[in-house]
Amino acid sequence: MLVKWGSIIVKGSGKLGGHVFSSGPSGASVHTLARARNPRSRYQMGIRSRFTQLTQGWRNLTETQRESWYDAVSSFSRVNRFGDVVTLSGKNLYESLNNNLLGIGASIQETAPMPGELNVNRVDRVVIDTVNETITITGTFRQFFGYQVVATEGLSQGVKSGQSKERFIIARGALGGGGGISAPNLVYQNYVRRFAEPRIGEKIFVGTYTVNTSGQKSTNSIVQAELV
Repeated sequence: MLVKWGSIIVKGSGKLGGHVFSSGPSGASVHTLARARNPRSRYQMGIRSRFTQLTQGWRNLTETQRESWYDAVSSFSRVNRFGDVVTLSGKNLYESLNNNLLGIGASIQETAPMPGELNVNRVDRVVIDTVNETITITGTFRQFFGYQVVATEGLSQGVKSGQSKERFIIARGALGGGGGISAPNLVYQNYVRRFAEPRIGEKIFVGTYTVNTSGQKSTNSIVQAELV
């Protein structure tokens, strides 16, 4: 739950108890939190496993290693959804960066890294081929960066944006020329495992996040897919 305090409260975003607070063009809103039907899905179990791994990993660090994370927090300050600069604790920084690295299949860093270059990739076009069972993502990508591919389930045509509705699908690298994401057949297979077979007439958004070697994660680039 993210809250911005004023004379009482001026903004709220996130979960609190059984409710979700959000804001949009129509103003602030609150609604009842919808619980997942399958709390032990493969994806949820993977998230819990990573959390346990990182919690235990922090406990096993040497004092010198932990000090490196305490010293690094000012170098990794970030801006939250309200536009305020936020500085994480050493433990939270360790968990945040390493969770991103695990999400692309990279190894945990026990000593805090230096901030690295993080260019946001640009997804220009996504084609979902339901006959050949591929999801082809093209755009501007960099070699030696990891990419988290995200997508939405099939949405109604009245939905304008996939932002905040996307879910993790698979971690991939760039193609040889840097113009697309590798293994479009694996992207399709993981989409089906996460949601279901995509159907012509649905509105589906697909995009990527960039993760660099320090574990920093970019904002996402996401577009509406073409279904053929």
